[in-house]
Amino acid sequence: MTTVSGHEQRRGGESRSRSVVLTGFMATGKSTVGRQLAARLRYGFVDTDRLIEERFGSIPEIFRTQGEERFRAIERELASELAALPALVIATGGGMLVDSAVADVFIGAGSLVVSLVADVDTIYQRVGGERAGERRPMLAVANPRQRIAELVAERESAYARFPQVRTDTNSSARIVDEIVALM
Repeated sequence: MTTVSGHEQRRGGESRSRSVVLTGFMATGKSTVGRQLAARLRYGFVDTDRLIEERFGSIPEIFRTQGEERFRAIERELASELAALPALVIATGGGMLVDSAVADVFIGAGSLVVSLVADVDTIYQRVGGERAGERRPMLAVANPRQRIAELVAERESAYARFPQVRTDTNSSARIVDEIVALM
């Protein structure tokens, strides 16, 4: 067993097991489903947002002091690192794979990329409603629900590039089953 900054990576009997990358808008269940999927597959699990925070500090602080451009550069660096590792379930930040070059890094490494989707109202509730901006820099605006709707619309084509699994109408066990069936 090896670690990626404290994140376990299990090696199976194969020389390289196909990693699974979960993308989708914030609060669509990437981390929750990712942990369950990793347990089912006996893979390691990495949450890219948590890994960034371990290495660089809080995401709101990175946005505030260094800007979104620097944050996205960190995500690109991390994608290259993680794509080289086998047998992982990787829960990405909501905007990470909107950059097609980042998505191509994972696809080129043979990873299965799956987009988790939920409707705007479900996302709004999951991020904390009007208080969403306190923990989510992209939602630190007067109307977080409207901003969610705008961002979902902007990113829709990027997420549609991959197989999609709904997380607002299925149980997490069913979601895991659907992802496993895609493998």
